[in-house]
Amino acid sequence: MYLCSMDLNILKQKAIGTLGFECLHPMQEKMLETTVSSPHVLLLSPTGSGKTVAFLLPLLAQPGKALIIVPSRELAQQIGEVAKKLGLPNTVCYGGHDPRIEVQRLENLQANPSYLIIGTSGRLKDHIERQRINPKDFTQLVLDEFDKSMELGFEEEMKFIISRCTNVGLKILTSATHTTPIASWLDFKPYEQLDYTRPGDTLKLYQVKSPVADKLETLKNLLLSLPDDGPAIVFSNYRESAERIAHYLQDEGMGCALYHGGMEQDVRDKALIRLRANCVRIMSATDLAARGLDIPEVRHIIHYHLPADAESFTHRNGRTARNGAEGTAYFLVGPNEFLPEFAGTDVPYFSTRNKKPMPASPFELIYIGRGKKEKISKGDIVGFMTKTGGADGSQLGKIFVMEHCSYCALRKEAVRDVLNRVKGQKIKGEKTIYKIVDGN
Repeated sequence: MYLCSMDLNILKQKAIGTLGFECLHPMQEKMLETTVSSPHVLLLSPTGSGKTVAFLLPLLAQPGKALIIVPSRELAQQIGEVAKKLGLPNTVCYGGHDPRIEVQRLENLQANPSYLIIGTSGRLKDHIERQRINPKDFTQLVLDEFDKSMELGFEEEMKFIISRCTNVGLKILTSATHTTPIASWLDFKPYEQLDYTRPGDTLKLYQVKSPVADKLETLKNLLLSLPDDGPAIVFSNYRESAERIAHYLQDEGMGCALYHGGMEQDVRDKALIRLRANCVRIMSATDLAARGLDIPEVRHIIHYHLPADAESFTHRNGRTARNGAEGTAYFLVGPNEFLPEFAGTDVPYFSTRNKKPMPASPFELIYIGRGKKEKISKGDIVGFMTKTGGADGSQLGKIFVMEHCSYCALRKEAVRDVLNRVKGQKIKGEKTIYKIVDGN
């Protein structure tokens, strides 16, 4: 038996209590049961279905040192946050992050008998080559969204890392699709496959006809015709197109964030926070936003450009209808375009005749120049904004605490007075910057 050091029922109750669940998802239950008897497990599950908890629970049940390889910084951070809630000591390693900070955290982890290292393949390879990480220490290995890592060209780096992880007993691969074969060098046979990719009934599909090839006006009409004001992501295939869409919608008076791979990471982070904090209701993005982003509130996915393949289609749509919530995906179809076969048959048309004004967001996003490294918590920000800033608790929106800064959504009618009151004031004994986040 591979998982025998902790009674599984006790572990389940601990996870439920820690994460605030009413119960575990059947997929998470099945994952625990399967890893008791199988050293190799392939988990196929849509994004937003709870797969992070599903592969972390076996690592919690079997004390040891685990390596989790991911295709993106965002996914590494997301897994690290969930692991922290479960009480699993961990650190994240990725390109663009200060390697000195990572080295210090890696050294601090060594005092723990069990821990996780979560990272992108390039940064992990660098740490191994510099002997900051000993790959022989790992007894558990997870390749989360392994197909995406392969698609992005990380195969050689992954080969380097995995070939040196010679003491792994439990190996888990995850993906949201069936499309990528398992390479022989992964040494992943025999394995158990858990398939939870069957589509549910919470995602509705529609097509919207554009009378001209340039779909911008059709997009605007669709956004003004949506049945609710829930957040929407507009996907296009090129960075230039994402920028053009964002600028057009902004010029039309619609709050729109922009997200693509040509932007600095902190700017991308800010775009996501503005969407999640309800400071904008629309984000224009490339397929970079189709994976690894935790945006549970998204209600509408709009395919401005038709997805290139079934895998892109699946991952884009996976941004909505998460965890049983309802969601809708719309195809904008130009005069010489046809729905791809993987969209299915009998996709109904959506009318854009019932347009209504799009209400402005009620919130502004406030930047605070202190974060986790300065021991700032959400509670500190709530206390500071209400006691020092004079804000009513009902005027505060979502709060996000980053490494060295924080963001607080504040209702627009309170922004001027609150910023005047906090100017020059100390938060937890330190002065810092408080300002409205530029929406550009």
